[in-house]
Amino acid sequence: MDTRRLGYFVRVVDIGNITRAADSLHITQSALSQHISALENDFKSRLLERTGRGVEVTASGRSLYRYAQGIIRLEKAARIDLRAGGDTPAGLVTVGLASYSMAPGLAVPLLRAVRERYPNIQLQLIQNLTVVMSQAVLLGQVDMALIYDPGYVRGVVFEHIREEEFHLITSARTPPVSSRGDTVTLKEASRLDFLMPSELHTVRRITEAAFHAAGLHCSVVAEVEPDSVLRDAVVNGLGATVLPLSAARAHFAPDEVRIYRFADSRLYTAMSLCTCEVQPLSHAAALVADLVRTLVPAPAAPGRKPV
Repeated sequence: MDTRRLGYFVRVVDIGNITRAADSLHITQSALSQHISALENDFKSRLLERTGRGVEVTASGRSLYRYAQGIIRLEKAARIDLRAGGDTPAGLVTVGLASYSMAPGLAVPLLRAVRERYPNIQLQLIQNLTVVMSQAVLLGQVDMALIYDPGYVRGVVFEHIREEEFHLITSARTPPVSSRGDTVTLKEASRLDFLMPSELHTVRRITEAAFHAAGLHCSVVAEVEPDSVLRDAVVNGLGATVLPLSAARAHFAPDEVRIYRFADSRLYTAMSLCTCEVQPLSHAAALVADLVRTLVPAPAAPGRKPV
């Protein structure tokens, strides 16, 4: 198979328009269309549907897109590794970082450590993907991911790195939720409007499960994925959220929010390093994994930021 065609297909899907994709690839629209048609002939399946506004990906196209990303990444990694030569660790290493966690705060320290120790390793840090991180590891889209442990997932291994306890976060501009300082009950929290990630996210599932177990309702008024949008929305009093203490302290200034520990329920999960069970890490990826393990900070002490 011509991996170049897979790259063309991925570009079309990302842009959603053949004409603009052709311009970005510096080829003609007709040539790009021929490459897509050749792929459809190879797979005996329609991959894209042409519309008046561009193209839409079919179910078969979405499946190929996920695999194509992994294939393209592996080819790029091989080229970097072979081009470097010698005994110096080299290659492309992709690390997925879970949103709504302490993982994104690890990005800059990890990048600095890799640049200082292994300058021939090209690090790629990814937070948002079209599939969940464990599936991305399984599909070869990323080498490893620092994520909340979702439990058993066939084909991947979860190495427990540290435990994260979730806290209630509200704006300092709104009245205190509790009269007891830095603790709050689930019943008190149930009176709030919440800004949360999608129902697939571990933070959302654990939070709603705790409310449900107590016979209470968690009122989610908006689903917010980008961390920066969540930060601004909470600070401006548009809703409360639930985050690990480490993530809350990384996202918010001390005077922007109030942080409460749940007094009557412990909401927590494990942060784990996720790798593929059947595909061993490359030498470069194994070195990066060791750095991840050493850079993960110890859990922060519980408590409330000054308000």
